[in-house]
Amino acid sequence: MLNRKTYYGIQALLFLAKEKKGNLIPINTMALSLKISRKFLEKILSELRLEGLVSSKKGRDGGYKISQDEKPISLADIVRILEGPIALLPCASHRFYEPCKECSTPEKCVLQDALVGVRNDTVHSLKSIKLNDLVTQETLLQSGKINPKRPTPYLK
Repeated sequence: MLNRKTYYGIQALLFLAKEKKGNLIPINTMALSLKISRKFLEKILSELRLEGLVSSKKGRDGGYKISQDEKPISLADIVRILEGPIALLPCASHRFYEPCKECSTPEKCVLQDALVGVRNDTVHSLKSIKLNDLVTQETLLQSGKINPKRPTPYLK
């Protein structure tokens, strides 16, 4: 599951992506619109700025915007910045690999193999979802041109 910081980071990036290119959005405007504490939002946007996903300008006319030179931003980019590894265990991570301390035979671990498959499928899916596509999909969803995809609740 995504943590709160990552969820809010995605929401903030979607908010910025809907703005006309070049327009700076004040942090107060974003915090109020998204119902996120300004301090928490500043922390999130600072991390995204350090990684080049957003740019900012200080002062009275300042604010944040999506970085213009950035390649299309995927959900995988955002999750890695705000959450770290996408893998369920460190031994299944590509970028943050660490062997499990409890495993006596990591080279023959069936659980690691299974979780590497889950990690690969998850990364592939998250990489395929671009921020701009979500903005377009939101417009289609709100206009009724597409139907929402919702899970069927689990019933015991």
